[in-house]
Amino acid sequence: MVTVKNIMVTTDLSVASYSAMEYAAWLAKKEKAGIILFYSVDNLPTVAYHTVDLTFDKFREEILAFERKRLKEFAAQFKPLFTGPFKTVITEGNAAQSIVQYANQNSVDMIVMSTHGRTGIQHVLLGSVAERVVRTAHCPVLTVKSTEAVQKDSAAKKARKSSRKQ
Repeated sequence: MVTVKNIMVTTDLSVASYSAMEYAAWLAKKEKAGIILFYSVDNLPTVAYHTVDLTFDKFREEILAFERKRLKEFAAQFKPLFTGPFKTVITEGNAAQSIVQYANQNSVDMIVMSTHGRTGIQHVLLGSVAERVVRTAHCPVLTVKSTEAVQKDSAAKKARKSSRKQ
């Protein structure tokens, strides 16, 4: 029998993440599992700064402090959905690598993440974090189409149907 006690739900703090949060809440309730809300801040570029008071380390710390605040606010919206243990984790680095590495090192039983539903050139240029996580994670990964992507698909289907009728 499969037991799921630690569910990691990933976020980029966008509206697209809401669907994954809702599915994670549902799963956590069914399985009586704890939740790890995980956010990875992209690697910050190392560039030259032309101010006397701003070093890269100070800049990086300010960005990370800002992102921690955003994560805390995001988590506060969803924490009431979860009845079991709930914690937030923020890391810095490549999102897909950070997700898989954290899951491997912290006994994560399942990863829940939303997809943006990018296709075509957007997918080629931006890639898919979800796709890379599915390919490299040691545990099951549930990908949830974001509400945003579902709405775009519905609008496209309606447009196609109305163009066929004409």
